[in-house]
Amino acid sequence: MTVWDGLVAARLAGLHAAVASPRWRARQRHAEAVEFDLAVQLARNCTVGTGLAIPARLPGAAVPWSAERADAAVAAVVSFCSAAEAMLRRAGELTPVWEDSLLGPVALTRWLADCWTGCHSGCPLRLPVPPPTWWR
Repeated sequence: MTVWDGLVAARLAGLHAAVASPRWRARQRHAEAVEFDLAVQLARNCTVGTGLAIPARLPGAAVPWSAERADAAVAAVVSFCSAAEAMLRRAGELTPVWEDSLLGPVALTRWLADCWTGCHSGCPLRLPVPPPTWWR
């Protein structure tokens, strides 16, 4: 649940950053597919009872952020990715048998950080129809 809730916060921070800066907008488009894939992995393989809904977009009344706040938000997202990766690795170490289902989320947290730091570009998100109930 901690990683899930962190992903929700990271997604929201990334959406705000994308509105504030063209640089972050380009990176957010790459990160979006990874965020979705990570959520799918967490919901399916780690038997996480999804709590908070992951925002598909910013609310219409969202107040634009300054460039400085957007930069800080992206730094926080990258920091979250590092912490989530470590947490998921530790969860795997504590299980009696390392579950391959944890390998996907571990890799995706690194990939998400790479999207935000500009080290990776991905594919645009193509949502399934209908989208999952947790993607709102």
